Amino acid sequence: MTGRGAPSHRTLTVCTYLGPVLRLERHRLGPRIYVCGLRVHEFALGLGVLAVLLAGGFAEVWDLTRRTELAALFGTWLIGKDWRDLFPSKRNTAAWSLLPHRVPRD
Repeated sequence: MTGRGAPSHRTLTVCTYLGPVLRLERHRLGPRIYVCGLRVHEFALGLGVLAVLLAGGFAEVWDLTRRTELAALFGTWLIGKDWRDLFPSKRNTAAWSLLPHRVPRD
């Protein structure tokens, strides 16, 4: 099935852990991770990290330390490298990498 909204890939490898809770999928653009059937994007994980840090800071659960600074940097890095997934028109168009995702030339 092909089309603008339809996936144009096949699942190469699927590993399921803990029953239907965690699923890993190898995709031509990079690994896909599903938790409880929902795909987890790196930008969502980054936003979650920053939200937890912010909530803990307001609740005075922790102080500003090197660890919290590194966690904030990590969350910001996840959002920055996966910024394309913030916009539906650009979502799932770039290949995974440690640096910001790149659009493949094919």
